[in-house]
Parts: sequence; structure tokens; C-alpha cells
Amino acid sequence: MNNWLKIGIAGGLIFGAIKLFKMKTVSDKMISSLSNPRVHKVDISGIAFRTEIKLQNPTKNDMTITKPVVTLTTKGNYITSNSPENKEFTIKPLGITNIDTIELIIGWTTLAGYVAGIISKIPALIAAFKKKDLSSIASSLGIPLEMKYSLYANNIFYESDPQKIM
Repeated sequence: MNNWLKIGIAGGLIFGAIKLFKMKTVSDKMISSLSNPRVHKVDISGIAFRTEIKLQNPTKNDMTITKPVVTLTTKGNYITSNSPENKEFTIKPLGITNIDTIELIIGWTTLAGYVAGIISKIPALIAAFKKKDLSSIASSLGIPLEMKYSLYANNIFYESDPQKIM
């Protein structure tokens, strides 16, 4: 084998190892969380939730991520999620990045499968929403809700742990 080819292969392996080490450092130290999960509106079509995702990068390396897909579950059972978008964000080093607002809509027909007597609870839900009382909305529904998100960070798949919102 030609010496130049061996040097090129060795250089490529070293470059790849350095990139992987940087990505591992960022993923180990990156702090991500749902920011301000909330009930946005309650109307005839259902309940709309909104949230943002906050990413804190305390490292000196940057990272490119895709727009997250947020999933809403109850006791681990899928309820709804936002549509995936082919949008990328660059997470700058030593900074905080907020990702666009993500909206999730749960129709009344979907909720009816989880909540007994959903029709009788709609007026209480609307009243609690008008008062901006999240705990009243949660008690009216009577089901636990969790949110989690998944994304690609530097072409590596990541999924967060579920966060209880109600």
C-alpha cells in the first residue's frame, strides 16, 4: 500500500475520532428542558398545548440540531405530537438557545378515549382555562400528561425523558 494512502487513512481516522469526542462532550454537558409548557386554548376542536425547548450549551463546541418533535403521552400511551419539520438550528457554544414554539392539539374525540364523561367536563375545562388555572384543568381532565421530545443532534438521534406537565 502506498505511504500517502496510509497517511491519509490515519489522518481521516484521527479527524473522525476528534469530531466524535467533541460531539460526546457536547451531548454529555448539554442541558435541555421544556420551557413553559402550557395550555394555550380550549375550544370546540379540543385543547391546544404550547411549549418551547431551551438548550444550554456550556461547552466550547457548537452543534446543529433538527427541530424537535414533541410527543404528548398519558401513562406512556401516545396521545398526539407535532409534525416533523426539516428545520435546523445551530446551538452556539457557551450560550442558551430557545427553539420555536411548538403547538400540540388534542381533539375531544381523542380525549374521550382517556377521560370518562368528557362531555360533562368540557364546561369546567373552559372555565379553568379562562382563569388560567393549570391545576384546575388537570384535575378536570383527571389524567396525567407527560411531554417528551426527540431530535437529531449532529446527525445522532436523541430522545428526552418524559416530563410531567399535569
